[in-house]
Amino acid sequence: MIDIRQIVGGVLLFASGLEKLIGECKDFYELEKGIHELTQKVCSQMLTWALEQIDTRLMNERDRSLWEVVGFRAKTALSTFGEFIYRRRLYRNKETGESKFFLDEVLGWPSRAKVTPRLKELFLKLGSEVSFGRAAEILGYLAPGVSAMKVWQALQEVGEALKQEGEEKRAIVFENGEVPGGEEVAPELYIEADGVIIRLQREKEKRGEIKHIVAYEGKEEVRRGRFSLKNKLVISSLRDGEGAWEESYALIGEKWDLSQTKKIYIGGDGAEWPKQGVEYFPGAEYRLDPYHLSKHLTEALWHDEETFSKVGLAISQGNWEETRRVLEEAEKKSRGDRKKRITKLLQYLKENWAGVINSPGAQRLGAIEGQIQHNIARRMKRLGARWTTSGADRMARVLAAKANGELEQYIWRWPVEQQKLKEVAKAKAKEVERPKVEDIEKWLRVSLPALRGPYADRIWVKHVLRELTRPSLWALVG
Repeated sequence: MIDIRQIVGGVLLFASGLEKLIGECKDFYELEKGIHELTQKVCSQMLTWALEQIDTRLMNERDRSLWEVVGFRAKTALSTFGEFIYRRRLYRNKETGESKFFLDEVLGWPSRAKVTPRLKELFLKLGSEVSFGRAAEILGYLAPGVSAMKVWQALQEVGEALKQEGEEKRAIVFENGEVPGGEEVAPELYIEADGVIIRLQREKEKRGEIKHIVAYEGKEEVRRGRFSLKNKLVISSLRDGEGAWEESYALIGEKWDLSQTKKIYIGGDGAEWPKQGVEYFPGAEYRLDPYHLSKHLTEALWHDEETFSKVGLAISQGNWEETRRVLEEAEKKSRGDRKKRITKLLQYLKENWAGVINSPGAQRLGAIEGQIQHNIARRMKRLGARWTTSGADRMARVLAAKANGELEQYIWRWPVEQQKLKEVAKAKAKEVERPKVEDIEKWLRVSLPALRGPYADRIWVKHVLRELTRPSLWALVG
């Protein structure tokens, strides 16, 4: 596919650059950095040559009666070895007037894509961990030309694809009336829901709430004292409560066969929208998760250990009357802020008593707070972070896909026309008879005057070019 002169050209480029670096570098950092940049330059050149060779072969093999060459068009792309430009031919169909780039079609290269799949993968992974500007700064050491906008665009594209996919699955269930066809079986499911408040920009509202829902089959010990959620599914969006639950039901139902699930527990912090989950999962029970229950009890009764113990016992027994009596007595004895906190706790327990009463399912809840921090908050609530509603919704979906281990599925790999490329390579091999070793040696000596010129003593001439002319080397390659 690649002419031997192109390979020699790449070797020359690298060897001459390396000699210059070795002779001029002031420290090892400068040498290492220079070699990295030189390697990128050589890789860029070799890829450009290869693509242009393919384009030439496609031109020769085209149906000349149907397709005519309009001219060359340059395309600039950004890859893991930096920015590169290659020229390919534009063709026009003589009958229909259709225009196309044969090379782009064979490579599967989308018309407007300017970032290669491998680099876009790095955009997604790093951009979902740190700010877009910081991600661009870090990746700039690897691939010059990376900007915060390019990183942002990559995450927005994937986020939009996830949004459309989620909406399509929701519509299939709630508009078309189809039953989701999950195949996994779980005797019990635990579904926890909570909101993440983020700051907005360029919107009427200054705050927005990301709905974060996590479904799992239970907890399993991964090492002593450490547990993880079994077969976890994370769902996040900036939708309203109804939309969030509809989409979640469709996705959960797509994963699990809910008809085989005997018990579903839905956990929340007492807010209204998490409670709506019981309306979507038949037979589900709502429970106030232990983390938020304990948090409210501690905030109100940290100063009164006796009352704290009595309330805890009454709650564990499911005795509302006793719980109310103890808190009312404590309320009468308190003053100021302490009294207000007890009054607030009493109201909170009254509104959520149906979800407070003890049950085996409730004891296994309490994972949502850690999930929110790990999956959403550390990226989207970082100091100074502000979002548009569309940007926040897309990022939340990207982070959910990442938590599910599905993010790589949304990296477009640009499938090539493999059979066509094989045909091109075979056609090249058939057309050009492989030269004899002696012919290659003779061509190299004639084509490389540096072997006898004023630079014949240079390192890259003596140890690179002269070795290329050795017959034994080309016998080995052949």
